[in-house]
Amino acid sequence: MQRIKAFMLHKPLLIRIILSYLLVGLVVIGVLTIIVTSRVSAQLTGEITSSTDRAIEQSYNTASVLLNSTYNHFAGLFTSTELQPAFYGRNFSTPELGRIGSKLYEAASSNPLVHSVYLFNFQEKLVFSSLSTVRPFDEFYDRDLLKLLESTEPYRSGIFIPRRAAFELNGRAYDQHLISIVYLQSREDRVSSGAMVLNLDQRLLQNMVMNGTGSRSFQSMIINRQGTVVSHSDSTQINRNLSDESYVEQILGSRMGKGTLELTRGGKDHRAFYIKSESLGWTFIGLINYETLLGRVHEIKRFILWVTAILLGVVLLSAAFFTRMIYSPIHRLITDVRRLHGEVRQRPSLSELDMLSGAFSYLEQKVQDLQVRAAGYQSARRRDTLRMLTAGGWTDAGEMARKLQDAGIQLAEGPLQVCLLRLDAYGQLSASYSTADLALLKYALCNIAEEMGGSRWAVTAFEEAEDAVTLIVSSDLGETEASREEALPVLLQAIQQSASHYLKLSVSAAIGTRAEDLAGIPASWTSAYHASRYRLVLGRGSMIPAGFEAAREPLHDGYASAMEKQVVDSIKLGDLARTRAAVEEYTALLQRAPYEEMMLLLTQLLISTARTAAAMGAAGEEFRLGIGYLGQRLYQWETLTEIREWYLDLCGRAVEQRDREASRKNRLIVDRIKAHIHEHYTDPTLTVESLVEVGGLSTNYMRRVFKEISGVSINVYLSEYRFEKAKELLLRTEFPANRIGEMVGFENTNYFYVSFKKYCGRTPDHFRKTQRGEGMDEAAGRN
Repeated sequence: MQRIKAFMLHKPLLIRIILSYLLVGLVVIGVLTIIVTSRVSAQLTGEITSSTDRAIEQSYNTASVLLNSTYNHFAGLFTSTELQPAFYGRNFSTPELGRIGSKLYEAASSNPLVHSVYLFNFQEKLVFSSLSTVRPFDEFYDRDLLKLLESTEPYRSGIFIPRRAAFELNGRAYDQHLISIVYLQSREDRVSSGAMVLNLDQRLLQNMVMNGTGSRSFQSMIINRQGTVVSHSDSTQINRNLSDESYVEQILGSRMGKGTLELTRGGKDHRAFYIKSESLGWTFIGLINYETLLGRVHEIKRFILWVTAILLGVVLLSAAFFTRMIYSPIHRLITDVRRLHGEVRQRPSLSELDMLSGAFSYLEQKVQDLQVRAAGYQSARRRDTLRMLTAGGWTDAGEMARKLQDAGIQLAEGPLQVCLLRLDAYGQLSASYSTADLALLKYALCNIAEEMGGSRWAVTAFEEAEDAVTLIVSSDLGETEASREEALPVLLQAIQQSASHYLKLSVSAAIGTRAEDLAGIPASWTSAYHASRYRLVLGRGSMIPAGFEAAREPLHDGYASAMEKQVVDSIKLGDLARTRAAVEEYTALLQRAPYEEMMLLLTQLLISTARTAAAMGAAGEEFRLGIGYLGQRLYQWETLTEIREWYLDLCGRAVEQRDREASRKNRLIVDRIKAHIHEHYTDPTLTVESLVEVGGLSTNYMRRVFKEISGVSINVYLSEYRFEKAKELLLRTEFPANRIGEMVGFENTNYFYVSFKKYCGRTPDHFRKTQRGEGMDEAAGRN
């Protein structure tokens, strides 16, 4: 993420160019999308039209085969000798009634399409039904059918008569659409002796014949010769007469067995495809709404056109915007370059790129000259002399004064005081800037400090270490110590603000003790350095007075040790929230301690944490590198907040690794227990206690781990596995249920029966019977 941010920050011109290419690509994609959409929409229209025609043909073939076979089958039943007595007989005995009823129930059950079968004996006025026992005409529940047989409708409606049946039988209400097939012997449009009526379930027929057809843009239907709807993709249209519709009238009046019609219906263009079945007396019709069907395609095309137009507008505006963004800075730069003196200005015939190249070479030379002058100003001799002065180790003050004079260093007479400026976030600065750039930044900071001293202060500034600049500040002899102590922090704060404003640097400042002469400067520098270390407590950009360290008090050994133990214990428990609270409390305690004691206690905490992580088997990469590496990392941080977050991150990774390792081991144990169950489930003595011994953990812990990983308890898993094996044996073998219970590990047969029924909802024998029966029904359905 940091690399991406840096790339976007330092490569804006490249990003703009890439965006311009992306916009051009959008234009090309938009044009190609329009072309592809036009071709796909044309192909889609043709494919949908042909698919609807195929759907109607498929429905026709399915209905023809299904209904013809059903009609012929029951026609044979109608003429069979087994049912003839029902039409002509008188005074039926109980066995005869039972045989006729059983035959009707068997015939109705043999075909899932059949709703019911009625036999009518008009001499005795009796009705035999597959739904109930024999009944007189007066008590027969399907009154509409009796009225149908008494009229001339069966002779003029064709073989298949759609109707709606609504009646109540044995407390159950029947209200559904049926297709009735009437088998009868008639004379002069009247039933002479008896009749058989086969009632087909119209909804089931519709699902079988018209399955998958019908939508807002396509409707499929079946009508008879009178125009009555037998089946429709819209169930509300069933039994409705459509003979008054012009297209239905044209189709019924056509002599063609199959054809298409182009028509207008409701102000919208439609296409009708039909097939007539002479054997059924039905016509299969597919009706396509062109406007609805193609409207979706047109909507997509219009949407793509609008999106493409908007994208083109955005591309044009963006192109103008990015062109201005890309070229305007270059144009301003060229204008500024033309104002330069020298060769760059004297050759106006140069191209813009050549002019920029020459300008950059000119500026590069200027920067090199500036670096040379800066190096000359901050000479090595001057820097080394000042470092020798602050470091101490010399004894002759006169000799030291002579060296300062030879290096061109003039320290004003009067009290002296050393201050230390430390660059905050130096690690990030080192990663962002080169060594030369950092030297220039520190050089600029020295200039700011010396210039801001003004007439009141004489400030000598020099680079002390990688991240530090040392200031030797002298004041007027007549200035009181209280005035100096009040004014010096104000000067340093002004230097901090200027560094932030002009150099974009955060600087921490530390003040040393007062030195009356050159001999006191090393002690003043030492006190300033020691004070600067308390940036660890006060944070970046802080101002640390000279007496800050003297106010620190050592911590009580027992209290610090107790706090350390609290942190380590929370890590062992894996409670990160508790760990954070303990670490925050610990660091708050450390803020009151001297610097050396703070770092010592933090190092001891790291050692204890490393040992704890190793004991937990969770020593991460940083812990494995050793305490030496951890100590180096500890001293790289500048504030206690950074140390705390780094330490908490180490703890979090250690706990996470410990948890992953524990989870992996627990899963292996659970897998071992499952494998043992799979291998020994037939053993009646297999119990939870024996399985826990296989896992090698305590009983309660093993139960909890198994349920967390598997989602069920050990008992439930063992029982369910035995029941699944029992189900397999019930379906694949002929062993009795009690024997199968013993084979899967149940010694008590009664317990096996009760437990199996609770698990499956059925007894073992019932399960075997029903499952095998369903399998046979599925095989018969496929045949």
